[in-house]
Amino acid sequence: MGRALGVVAFLALAAAGCENRREKAIQKIGHDEEILRRVNGAVNEVIRNAPDCEVAKPLLTEAYQRIDEARPQLTAPASGQTLEALKVQVDRIAQLCP
Repeated sequence: MGRALGVVAFLALAAAGCENRREKAIQKIGHDEEILRRVNGAVNEVIRNAPDCEVAKPLLTEAYQRIDEARPQLTAPASGQTLEALKVQVDRIAQLCP
């Protein structure tokens, strides 16, 4: 009886540990999501104003700054890939508006 109780207690602790890891992973994703949302806002402003290079040029600086600030803060590999895709979009507009 005591052994069965020990096994049940162990399984309960293991389940709690898994739940804790899962919750931490969700928090990390939420953190990355918030960072990418700010970067995406700056990139969208550049894209919206791409037809007018005089307006877009100053926005490029801000977008690159947010990208550079975000890079070390991201934790998930997919977040890094998303950030690089956003940078490619800004790079293309920077080439169009030298």
